[in-house]
Amino acid sequence: MPLPRRSLPSIASLRALEALDRLGSATAAAAELSLTQSAVSRQLKTLEESIGHPILTREGRGVRLTPEAADYAARVRGALEQIAQATMRLSSMPRAARSALPSCPPSGCAGWCRACRISRIVTRR
Repeated sequence: MPLPRRSLPSIASLRALEALDRLGSATAAAAELSLTQSAVSRQLKTLEESIGHPILTREGRGVRLTPEAADYAARVRGALEQIAQATMRLSSMPRAARSALPSCPPSGCAGWCRACRISRIVTRR
């Protein structure tokens, strides 16, 4: 059963968590993500608020992931790798194969498009 979208943290905060875990510092994570150190800190704070659980312990001027957050970061890393692989597979597909993929407009747009088609049919008769 899919999880409701509201229960998922932002991809930016997950990338910040993964980079902090892998690189060991918010400054290094910021450099890799082309962000400022304070932006990475804000992403991590947003993640803490989103999941409702502390993920960082402050040590002097640095931070360290809690053991639970380190486990979470490892799982996030795997998920981000799967997303990257799926994206590379899709982007390397020939253009004709990509156009065969189904495309669904947002539900509000679908209703509007349906109304347009119906009005065209009615005016033709």
